[in-house]
Amino acid sequence: MNTSQTHLLAGVARRCTNPPPNIAHGGWGAQKHEQAEGIDMDLWVTALALSDQHTTAIMLDLDIQILTNQRADQIRSAASQATGIPVQNIRASATHTHSGPVPYKSWIEKGYEMVDPWFDNVARWSAEAAVEALANLQPIRLRVGRGHCHINANRRAATQTGERFLGINPDGPCDREVLVIRFDSMDGKILATLVNYACHPTVMGPPNRLITPDYPGAMKRVVEQAIGGKCLFLQGSAGDQGPLQGFQADTKIYRNFGAILGHEVSKVALGLDNIPSKTKFREIVPSGAPLGMYDSEFATLASIPLRVLEKEIPVPLREGLPERKVATEKLELWKSKLKLARENGDQSAITEAIYMARRADIQLRMADDFGGKTSAGVRTHIITFGDVAFVGCNIEPFCEIGMDIKTRSPLAITCMSGYANGRMAYMATAKEWPKGGYEVENSPFAQEAADVLVRNILDTLRSLISS
Repeated sequence: MNTSQTHLLAGVARRCTNPPPNIAHGGWGAQKHEQAEGIDMDLWVTALALSDQHTTAIMLDLDIQILTNQRADQIRSAASQATGIPVQNIRASATHTHSGPVPYKSWIEKGYEMVDPWFDNVARWSAEAAVEALANLQPIRLRVGRGHCHINANRRAATQTGERFLGINPDGPCDREVLVIRFDSMDGKILATLVNYACHPTVMGPPNRLITPDYPGAMKRVVEQAIGGKCLFLQGSAGDQGPLQGFQADTKIYRNFGAILGHEVSKVALGLDNIPSKTKFREIVPSGAPLGMYDSEFATLASIPLRVLEKEIPVPLREGLPERKVATEKLELWKSKLKLARENGDQSAITEAIYMARRADIQLRMADDFGGKTSAGVRTHIITFGDVAFVGCNIEPFCEIGMDIKTRSPLAITCMSGYANGRMAYMATAKEWPKGGYEVENSPFAQEAADVLVRNILDTLRSLISS
């Protein structure tokens, strides 16, 4: 039997993507600093190449806060040029760590001159990892398992008077599923473990001045130490999901949260070839007590054919989007106030100017991206192999969007993630939209946008597997 024709091929590779330690950092409206003061844990780009010898795809997992559409295009183009794989067959996914370099210039200016050169390096490192992953392609067996982890919660909290804030809402919807996909070599070694989980990497908050990959980076290290191979993380539908301990300065907390998730992943992954999915009685062996002997089966999933599809799904925008002139004036006003407050050493004025500048910057970016439009195209990237689908969008979707797609998908295993091939904005569900709050107020999307997106994604999956 020619295994390459009956099994998916997979290869994996990695590069370190550390920036200069004093690069422009964070992006919190409540922070007092502009530049990082060191690196607590290395940032990585991990490339997973997949092929059925007819179609080839590359997934890039980057420890980074945000890939704007432009930055994602830069990285995907570099990987395409280096490998010869079409850009549409390459996905660049951000873990969404909030303690990495800033992705674009806003009120933070010190250290920003390092950001563009660093992104050039990230593109080069990503291309190198992609080339190496392709060189490492080999037949694999596919195993999938599910677990649960309770380090997250719905973060759309409110006071008794109705004031909304980012915190812990124990009554809100929450997706605690941990999806674990294992790629094993034909001799049983783990090549790669892919993890899908929904939680903002905001364990480290405004007081933190160190570069970190937050809990996803710590999780990968625990998994790799426990079971071997390389671990990749696809951030789930985390728009309204946050950690149970957030906005901290203590690096031990994100490391511990990563360890909790990592041990759950490792438990699930180890069970896939140690806990039988089926047993068949074979014989009784005489002993002090009669011993039953069984033949064990360990389930694998179909892994071919491989299909890749990229499309833009148009969704409606809300009325009353910010005006660019007004947002620009507000940003410049608060940047000038920030400069004056720093010159005077006025800490109270510094605090106010920073968070107001941050808010004005968000409004300006919305005006730049969506002003004058009534609809926008959500970049949607779908990779299916056998019974598995990876769906990625360049938005921050609320968890119920992902849960709905996973539940209703025509494929047995569906991994839904945001932060893929760029980033536009938050997308709330129709139920949450009228409640307002940070994610809704800073989103350009209309109330019905999520329903439109989910319907189109499910229709696309059905069409893709029936073609």
